[in-house]
Amino acid sequence: MTPAATPLDTPFRRLWRVYLAARVVVAVLLAIGSVLLAPVHARQLLPQLAILAIYGALAILYAVISQQPPPQRKVYAWLPTIGLDLLLISLLEVTKTGSYTLTPLFGLTVLFAGTLGGWLVVLGTCAYITIFLLMETLTATASVLDLEVTQNTVQAGLAGAAYFLVGILVRLLAARVERETRQGLRAAAAANQQEQVNALILQNLPDGVLVVDQQLQVHSANPAAMALLQQLTTPVQLQQLGQLPAWQGVVHQINDTFRNGEAISSDQALIAPGSTPVGLHVRTWLTHPLPGLGTIDSADNDPLCLVFLHDLREMEARLRTEKLAAMGRMSAAVAHEIRNPLAAITQANALLDEDLTDPNLKRLTYMVEQNAQRLGRIAEDILDIARVHNQIQPGEGEAVLLDDTVYEICNDWMALAPAAHQVALSLHAEGSLVAFDTGHLRQLLYNLLNNAQRYRSDHADALQVTTSSTLAGTATMVVWSDGQPIEPTIEKHLFEPFFSSESRSSGLGLYICRELCTRHGAMIRYERQSARHSDIRDGNAFIVQFRRAANSVAQPSLERLLPI
Repeated sequence: MTPAATPLDTPFRRLWRVYLAARVVVAVLLAIGSVLLAPVHARQLLPQLAILAIYGALAILYAVISQQPPPQRKVYAWLPTIGLDLLLISLLEVTKTGSYTLTPLFGLTVLFAGTLGGWLVVLGTCAYITIFLLMETLTATASVLDLEVTQNTVQAGLAGAAYFLVGILVRLLAARVERETRQGLRAAAAANQQEQVNALILQNLPDGVLVVDQQLQVHSANPAAMALLQQLTTPVQLQQLGQLPAWQGVVHQINDTFRNGEAISSDQALIAPGSTPVGLHVRTWLTHPLPGLGTIDSADNDPLCLVFLHDLREMEARLRTEKLAAMGRMSAAVAHEIRNPLAAITQANALLDEDLTDPNLKRLTYMVEQNAQRLGRIAEDILDIARVHNQIQPGEGEAVLLDDTVYEICNDWMALAPAAHQVALSLHAEGSLVAFDTGHLRQLLYNLLNNAQRYRSDHADALQVTTSSTLAGTATMVVWSDGQPIEPTIEKHLFEPFFSSESRSSGLGLYICRELCTRHGAMIRYERQSARHSDIRDGNAFIVQFRRAANSVAQPSLERLLPI
């Protein structure tokens, strides 16, 4: 497995490939120049053509087999490239026949050494060139005291110093470019990481977030905002927010924010044709462009408007939950305080009943006893609900036969209003014993039946109660009615306290059902299901899955009319 490439490898490798191609091009150009001179110096140019042919073949072969640049710190690794170039220019200079010079080609080698190689490569290259120029000057004549030789030697030394200066400057510039590139890559990595963090935060934020420009173009929207858009617009068109009629109030606030340059907060009601009005708390802010950049030929530096959308129903639901928690603590405290005087009243009534013989008076003490017990049960129920949140193991409750108990409770509910209360029963959980208190099961089923009765149609089988059991002994009860589908925004808060889509409802019915199920280890949920004997008519189903009683011996039915 090859090691992972660093971020600088790609541009460095690209420059390396350019250098290898340039070596081949230089060899070809030199060969063409030699061919053009061939009619004049045909025999003298044969050694140079042979050298260029060998160099060109080696350059092409190395360009083909080379996969990546050699390390900058290893001087020997540069011998097949820069070392070969220096040798080529040296041989061409030595074997030349005219008065021209090829030493300027050393400049190209110094540039590539400073750009691609390290300090040792640059200094070694410049040192070789200086020594070669000096040796060439000294070997041109046998007398070192000749004035012309002295001038050529000084000229060669100055040329070598110039090559050193150029090589050092190129190496410094290349090192600076590398540092700037690394800083840019680090900044890009940090920006990419921060962008991912921001994206994850926005995706999981319960409030809707929109990013809009001055042309009301939506640049981005998180899932919560998309849900609001889909609720009020079909289909969702994110190209222009101003084209959505229901969002005109939000559009005016965005325009005011751009105009005034200040943050604005307001409560608005978004109303779309055929949709339920949605109350939103809208907050808008502006981003500030970087100073001094002005226009950068793009809209990247233009201010954007950040819009936060808070669903007022969710805010109210949180407030209701907090109020309920406070009320629950107060109710638990009151119920705890009631039990002490209630115990004294019960004990005094029992002592009084022992001394009475008059039937009328005994009937009164019986009434006191019954009402005191009722108050005691109410206080215990309040304390039970308060204990649910801190309870780890659910209470055992009673072991009741599900079918018989449901049949009895449904008949009692229908007897309350025979003309209006009609339930189609389908009980198929024979012999299933569930862990649930009979009185709590009555309260649970009454709440579900009353809720279903409110939204049912006039069909004979518009309200159905079904029980079933699995081979594992799990018993299920389904209360189904053919009411209209519950809106997704309401479905999320069905079991929250004090949440209701109607003003006449207290919003506690389903919450009490959930608390009772939790108290006895059962589970309640809502689904949109089809009718028992038809796949055409859909309805709302509240499904309760009971916990099997410890001493139960279930006899489940293989027939399942509704899915669990």
